[in-house]
Amino acid sequence: MLITATAGKIDAAIGRFEGPIMAYMEKENGNYAANSLKKELYNVKTSKHYSESVAGLTGIGDFVAGDGAVPYDDFQEGYTKTFTHTVFQKGIEIKRELIDDSRIIDMENQAGTITDSANRTMEKFVHAPFVYAKNTSYTLASKDFTTTGADTLALASAAHTSKTGKGANQSNIVSGALSVDTLKTAEEAMIGFKTDIGEIGNFVPDTLFVPYALKDTAYEINYSLGKLNTANNNANPYQGKYKIIVSSWLDNMGCTADAFLLDSAYMKKCLYWIDRVPLEIESRKEFNTGSWQIKGYMRYSIGFVDWRWCVLIDG
Repeated sequence: MLITATAGKIDAAIGRFEGPIMAYMEKENGNYAANSLKKELYNVKTSKHYSESVAGLTGIGDFVAGDGAVPYDDFQEGYTKTFTHTVFQKGIEIKRELIDDSRIIDMENQAGTITDSANRTMEKFVHAPFVYAKNTSYTLASKDFTTTGADTLALASAAHTSKTGKGANQSNIVSGALSVDTLKTAEEAMIGFKTDIGEIGNFVPDTLFVPYALKDTAYEINYSLGKLNTANNNANPYQGKYKIIVSSWLDNMGCTADAFLLDSAYMKKCLYWIDRVPLEIESRKEFNTGSWQIKGYMRYSIGFVDWRWCVLIDG
């Protein structure tokens, strides 16, 4: 977070509080960063351009047996995804009376709402690709956003296409509430995903991302010693197999019944958060009223290129 503090240089009354309050805001922002799932889920990058484009490659075939001339495959460019950065901003005014009366706690609370608002907005976008997994667009921060991959389809689709046309369309949706059976079906689906040239891919499901409402179910499946809901003492084949990530933000945004089986390594090659301008905080004195104005500004884009890192268990 970049802080530009100028109001205190103009007004001595504001100058007494500007440093401590800006430090308070920086601490609040750090607390958010420690708890955010942004770096857990996304490949976080920075950009110096208006937009960024990411193009995949279609891959190559298997090795060929023999000691003759080496057969060379040509790469074909896959689908391309463009990330266009969006501006986000917000401001507050601290009234002159609070400054005159040295009400530092009230001023801290008011100033802290800027970082709270910025971080709340970002966390909603962190979760947006999952909450709106079956949609091609959504509305957040009073703006419409497209949420499609490079193939122009939703993250979760029953008919993902291939750029080369090799192989049938593929689905990454499993219908039914989270259970051992639907998890097994999702696992088999991901293991069976084909690449754009119709070859079996090396996709490894290792993470289960769930809303708080499904926390108990996820932990029971993943950590029970024996099979669930049976008197038999058979071993649980899923015991400790998956990393469980639980987020109440999914619940808060209306996603309480869906779970997401992820290949975390491939996810980091596909799911991007691109910061063009990290959160900036600037303050100034408003001449007419004497109020202390504090504003925040940030600019970023998010999205995914390929979809094969995720299977939606559509509850």
